[in-house]
Amino acid sequence: MFACLHAEDVSQPLLLECAREFSPCVESTSPGMVLLDLYGTERLLGPPQDVGQQILRRAKDILGVKNKGLDCNPSVAIAATPDAAMYAALGFPGVTFIPVGQEARRLASLPVRLLSPPPEMLETLESWGIRTFGEFASLPSIPVTERLGQEGLRLQKLARGGSERFLVADEPAEDFTAGYEFDDPIETLESLAFILNRMTHDLCERLASHALATTEFRVRLELESRQLRTNEEKEVYEHVWKPPLPTSDAKFLCRLVCLDLNEVAFEAPIKRVEVEVVPSRPRSTQAELFTPASPEPEQLEITLARIRGIVGTADEDGTSCVGSPQVLDTHEPDSFAVRAFSALPAKRSARGPLTPTLVLRLFRPELESAVELTGEQPHFVRLWKKHRRVVAASGPWKSSGYWWNKTFTWIRDEWDVALKMPKGVELYRIYLDHLRGKWFVEGMFD
Repeated sequence: MFACLHAEDVSQPLLLECAREFSPCVESTSPGMVLLDLYGTERLLGPPQDVGQQILRRAKDILGVKNKGLDCNPSVAIAATPDAAMYAALGFPGVTFIPVGQEARRLASLPVRLLSPPPEMLETLESWGIRTFGEFASLPSIPVTERLGQEGLRLQKLARGGSERFLVADEPAEDFTAGYEFDDPIETLESLAFILNRMTHDLCERLASHALATTEFRVRLELESRQLRTNEEKEVYEHVWKPPLPTSDAKFLCRLVCLDLNEVAFEAPIKRVEVEVVPSRPRSTQAELFTPASPEPEQLEITLARIRGIVGTADEDGTSCVGSPQVLDTHEPDSFAVRAFSALPAKRSARGPLTPTLVLRLFRPELESAVELTGEQPHFVRLWKKHRRVVAASGPWKSSGYWWNKTFTWIRDEWDVALKMPKGVELYRIYLDHLRGKWFVEGMFD
């Protein structure tokens, strides 16, 4: 059993507000019209005729109070199919109830233009003398399909009241925020943690009830103003935490926030706290038989937060101290950046097994060396107090940078060489530092 609430020239949120008082499944069909599923509500709301009157009275109350006094005449229709209820509400005033099996007979008097056919089809129907639902429904289906196509057959089924479909439920946008204002401003982290814990648990329970998780956790603290300021100039502290994976674990989020706030020295007592979680789809994981066990992402993030509390978040040059190193796309020696840690697994190629990759293992510090040249090509390289013969060499690759900065400038010629070693031929990278006028062995390939 479906009901349709129709009222023109009103705000759609008002109709949705009224419909949700009678059913949790509501569809915002079009401006001025909503459909609601009343199946199973007979014991709670009564027979369909009474439900229709209740919906109409409630709609008039809401629209009359919140629609700024504008005159509107809503109509309600109840039928076994949503489309039959929709066209009955469009065509008949007041409350209309259509018993099961009588859809075609009750809709027969409605004008065919309510079906909103294309202009060419409407002109064709009028040339045939078809002006009502009943006249259109009485036509044989096969000739209608041959002359008007599948769209004509679909509209004929609607005219007969026999079209069945599921409602596309319109769910209200959920606001996953919470706020609390203290009667007396607080100064201790313990008092703040107590309130944060309760608010975070409530938000995580709301996320779980919607089968959601969060990838962004925001906290905003309003401090007590010690100077005369306007409302737009409040003293606030804001911070955003981004877990490595979607989570709805309130205990993990609380520990993460408290570890970071423990390192913050506030200039004034805290007057108000606001918490917001950004919803996202929860993660789905599957264990692998041949993959070694790794720490839980939540526990690893807690460990990283403790490390940040000890060593800080950045060094004196502004480089992040805690995270995952990432090589930069540049020719600058030893260039890298520290990014936020990600627990997402690396994508594997679907074309077959992984191919071996040649890796350069850098020496820390690089090894000072002496190189004998034959022309411009290395012939012997002194490594570990012995001269090693160069079997093959590739280079030089000349690079330089930051010539305007005396501290970070570099000018070097790089060579990749194969050296004759006691255990066989090994690959190394050597370079000539023009600023220091010396050769160095930078690393070994394996």
